[in-house]
Amino acid sequence: MTLLRHTPPPPNFLRGSVMGALAPHWGAVLALALFLVAGLAVLDRYGITGDENVQRQVAEANLGYLANGDFQVLTSALSADADKFYGMAFEIPLLLAERAFGVDDNLRGIHLSRHLHKRLFFLLGGLFAYLLAYRLFSARLLAVAAMLLFLLHPRLYAHSFFNPRDIPFLAMFMIALFLTHRAFKRDSVSAFVLLGVGVGLLVNLRIMGVVLLAAVPALRALDFALASGWAERKRVLLTTVGFALASAVTTYALLPYLWADPMPRAVEAWTTLTNHPVIVPELFRGKVYPNIDFPVEYLPVWFSITSPPFALLLGGIGGAAVLATAAQAPRKALRSDRLRFGLLAVGCFAGPVAVALLLDSNMYNGWRQMYFLWAPFSLLAAFGLWFLASAPQRLRMKTLAYGAAGAGFAGIIISMGLIHPNQQVYFNFLADRVTPERLRSQFVMDYYGHSRRQALEWRSINGPARQPGQSAIDGNYPADILFQTLALPESARERLANAAPFDVPSGPRTSWFRSARELHRVEAYGNALMIVESRDDLREVYKAVRGREPVRDGAFDVHRIDGALALVMEPCAPAFVERVSVILRAFPVDTGDLPAWREGKTFEPRRFHMSRYDAYFEGKCVASLPLPAYPIADFELRWSLELLDEAEARGKARRAREEGRLLTQGFYDIYLADGELAYLNDSCDPPET
Repeated sequence: MTLLRHTPPPPNFLRGSVMGALAPHWGAVLALALFLVAGLAVLDRYGITGDENVQRQVAEANLGYLANGDFQVLTSALSADADKFYGMAFEIPLLLAERAFGVDDNLRGIHLSRHLHKRLFFLLGGLFAYLLAYRLFSARLLAVAAMLLFLLHPRLYAHSFFNPRDIPFLAMFMIALFLTHRAFKRDSVSAFVLLGVGVGLLVNLRIMGVVLLAAVPALRALDFALASGWAERKRVLLTTVGFALASAVTTYALLPYLWADPMPRAVEAWTTLTNHPVIVPELFRGKVYPNIDFPVEYLPVWFSITSPPFALLLGGIGGAAVLATAAQAPRKALRSDRLRFGLLAVGCFAGPVAVALLLDSNMYNGWRQMYFLWAPFSLLAAFGLWFLASAPQRLRMKTLAYGAAGAGFAGIIISMGLIHPNQQVYFNFLADRVTPERLRSQFVMDYYGHSRRQALEWRSINGPARQPGQSAIDGNYPADILFQTLALPESARERLANAAPFDVPSGPRTSWFRSARELHRVEAYGNALMIVESRDDLREVYKAVRGREPVRDGAFDVHRIDGALALVMEPCAPAFVERVSVILRAFPVDTGDLPAWREGKTFEPRRFHMSRYDAYFEGKCVASLPLPAYPIADFELRWSLELLDEAEARGKARRAREEGRLLTQGFYDIYLADGELAYLNDSCDPPET
């Protein structure tokens, strides 16, 4: 079989001049240069994700701990359970680079520099895909194809700009695979120590790096069993010990959270991997699931419908060819450099999938936590291309195989261009992307909200301007929308600051209220990703519910209308609305449990600040709050108060009791006085209330 043929050693890249070393590899150099130029040209077209901000904050906490040694400050900063175990091997260099280049006090500069660094690291992963494939096959064209298979995945292409967790881990996984092949080829202590450092960095980025941490000793155990004498076995033992020590020291040194109590916290990290604390309800195949209850086909389906079809075909052929060849001659296969690495790639792809399914690991947002699977799978696709090109009638088959691959790459590039800059919602033809709105009714799409940047850019140019007396954008837009404005140029942010505050981009499955006026939509495959809606039609909401019986009455009369809750209150001053938040609690009807929901065990509250949703008609406060994207069975409303200083609070309480109108009696007596609500209780003073 071709896979068992001897592979001549590749030339030494470092021998002679740099240009002389690169000249034979002009195809890879040209491809990387084109990817770099294309990335720079669209660097500011991608939005900002919440994970980027979190990762930067975690890096600052770790860097602060290294500077002052205060572990309590570190643990308090790492409040989220999952944040503790994201190492800083990638983030701290980014933070130091921001400070070195003076962009750490420029929010847009931080945004662009972080996107650039993630993009460069992704391209570095592509370079190592080329180097590894060249070492395996000694064929430059095939090595370039392997690099393109790695880089030309539409979803990964977009995520390489704004995903700070999964993309660095993917690129580092490819680098670690290269170091693995190099170490086993050289079979020296220094090579395995370097591999240990690489795997330690991998584990530091994501605990899932234990895939290689376990695979390398397993392969060395096979080498020990196949060794012909004590001298060879001794070398296997020494190299394995060197690898283990280097990986352990690197992981420990770069994850400060482990320093105080290494072993229990390492176990805690593994527990977090298998039972991730984040619970995100998500639409999958037309049904809403919490992430702990996804069906077993969740990962296979997402992988299949969001990856390039020709790459899936090549990967399947490559994996089957590797396994079939190994089954024919197992002992010989384990001694073959190329085939043994093929088996490693199969294991690195199939092993994590099997573990995730067996342990019922929490996953959400498609398969982004498993993006690293693309590193071994793209190499298996290269094996598939090699197998086809090496079949009988070699010249003819080689021409057909490379021609088909070229057509596949061209098709992917065209597809990416058609949906740019929303490649993160790429679906192949295995999903129904022809019927309008079909994808949106079946699968979660732009879960990161990246397309909100495009909606905000449109809004900065189009739509009504802010009227005299209206608040500026900073006081009326939700935090996630304000955060996305950092992705815009300064001129667009200035225009947006002068825009009417009631024109906002929203997720497409949410309607602000029944009569919302759609101004603009960001689309992909005929599916709305983000909609710019106007809220200047609240008068229609008021007309629709006036005279109807509310589903709840009290301080607010609550009406349930299409896609929203309408709230109508007695006369109130605008200042009151600025001080009230409404909490909406809900759960999916088909998967929820009503008692658990009532005890607060199912979903976190949904919070809405009234000042973003209200208007005044006939002296009444009217608001329309969007319902969640998933169906709900019930809801409750609560109000949070702005605490006043003691003297002002006591004065307001006295006037409320003496002059106000009693609205509701209960644990709190609620009075309407001077256009504001007062919540009074006999058992406590107003400031404590």
